[in-house]
Amino acid sequence: MSGGCADWALREQGSRDWRMLPVALTAWAASLATHYGFAWMVSDMTGDGSVTPVLRAWPIPSAHPILLIGMTITVLLLAVLVVAAVLKRRWAVMLAACVAMALVASIASITANALLWIDPATVQARQGKAVSTVTLMLSAPAVAADQRDYDCQADARLTGLQHDGETLRSAALARIYASGEECTQLVNGGGYRMTGVLQQAEYGKLPLWLLVEEGNESARIRAAPVPLAVVHHMQQTFFAVTEQLPDQGRVLVPGLTLGVLGQDYVGGAADMNPVNDTYAQRLEDCFRRSGIMHLMAVSGGHFALLSELVRRACAWLLIDRRITAVAMAMALVGLATAMFPSDSVMRALIMGLMSAACLMLGRRAQALSALCWTVIGVLIIQPRMACSFGFALSAAAVLGIVLFARPLSELLGKVMPHPLAEGMAMTMAAQMFTLPIQILMEPQLPLLSIPANLIVAPFVGFSTITGLMALCCAWCLPALAGILAGTAALGTLVMERVALWLGNGSMAMLPWAEGVWGALLMLAAELAVAWALRGAMRRVRRFNLVDEDLPGERFGSSWRVRLNLWWQGTIRLVNPCPAMRGD
Repeated sequence: MSGGCADWALREQGSRDWRMLPVALTAWAASLATHYGFAWMVSDMTGDGSVTPVLRAWPIPSAHPILLIGMTITVLLLAVLVVAAVLKRRWAVMLAACVAMALVASIASITANALLWIDPATVQARQGKAVSTVTLMLSAPAVAADQRDYDCQADARLTGLQHDGETLRSAALARIYASGEECTQLVNGGGYRMTGVLQQAEYGKLPLWLLVEEGNESARIRAAPVPLAVVHHMQQTFFAVTEQLPDQGRVLVPGLTLGVLGQDYVGGAADMNPVNDTYAQRLEDCFRRSGIMHLMAVSGGHFALLSELVRRACAWLLIDRRITAVAMAMALVGLATAMFPSDSVMRALIMGLMSAACLMLGRRAQALSALCWTVIGVLIIQPRMACSFGFALSAAAVLGIVLFARPLSELLGKVMPHPLAEGMAMTMAAQMFTLPIQILMEPQLPLLSIPANLIVAPFVGFSTITGLMALCCAWCLPALAGILAGTAALGTLVMERVALWLGNGSMAMLPWAEGVWGALLMLAAELAVAWALRGAMRRVRRFNLVDEDLPGERFGSSWRVRLNLWWQGTIRLVNPCPAMRGD
């Protein structure tokens, strides 16, 4: 096999295939730039620095200019592909793929922004706050509102808008704010007719707000689909079970299991005792300051545990791999449906389904390639995800783990036990690309996140599995669910103690430069550390090289070898062998 073919075959093994990584990064950058470019095009900076819309209606009332832009980009795309095909160079093909994907991502972003701009609900919101009657479908369960004037909030997709006696079709995304008994009537997937103040969002990832005051007209016009209704009932009974736990269990067990903290759930019965707000806020702050807040968001860990459980069960039953793949896919879809929707859940579900597809085809799953294709597909289908911090953090954590967890584990394994080295390497690798993004959100660094994650790591999987088991049987066996939830609370108790211990001190957080410059500074610091670690790895490998002229390996001593020899000698002195005792 030639050198080029051997190199290409090596990249096909496991997660060594880096070919789609530049394409995914280019697509993300193009989509993000298109969003900001579109916002700049339709906005004007006033003297006080605020952004004020200057266009009350889409300046291009027809779709012909959009079609012209699409045709122009398509021609450029074809030209790039033709040039790459003529050159037949690897770098040319890679460049062509990056340019092509950037153009596709830009087209998707322009189309999404244009459709949102001309949507009747968006047009009405740009004209100022006005009482409107809309029809909508909820896309997420109701949780505690982030505004003091309202009790709950829920994400929804508008389907219609009443305007001058007629119903206009809409497809805009909006966040619903409501109060009172209305919050307990909101079911994910249900259709509703609501009357409230429709306005542009002041913050958050959704473009519109609908403020529903108590007493406004509101009615359910369509029940939620049966699967979502079943999930809603399971979640209600699960929270009823966790209400019997201590305060830390009421807060943390739902967060670790479903991705929503106990004090944020508002869909239960009216007679449920609320969680102490002061304690819940303090606990949440300590989790964030100690760097383990990510445990309260459903991520790939849930899906990895379930996939491994299904795979081992099917292997024990000697089930064909194709049936195993189908079972894994069904289990992952069911898990995603039972969780509270989030960007990390969507990313983990897509990558899990890709792994199941690889199992069905009899090929090795490639985490890096699956991540890149997931990012590309999401940015094309839902271009707004390019601006989502949640999706960026989830993808960045997986990228760091895939690229650096194994090398860091090998390096740290030279000076510490392998279980400890693996846990520390996993935490460091996950934070390698997430820290610059966290700087953009909050200019502080959690200094104690590595020890905090190492301490709680042995209890995360245990509490997650028992929490999921409690969720599954809460609707039919509440007594058993209570035992399982209490067992999960034992693990979350350790997390609470660690968070309160490490997150209360003044040295838990390090102030950092804010904004883009702060993120770039953090990235430069990480690159410097990576360069130093690479130099250390080279020195270690040079020390362990085998002489070509001599057989065997270079002899060396370490504290672990000396400690092991000392321990074995001590055991022999204290407990001689049977032959020496005359047995």
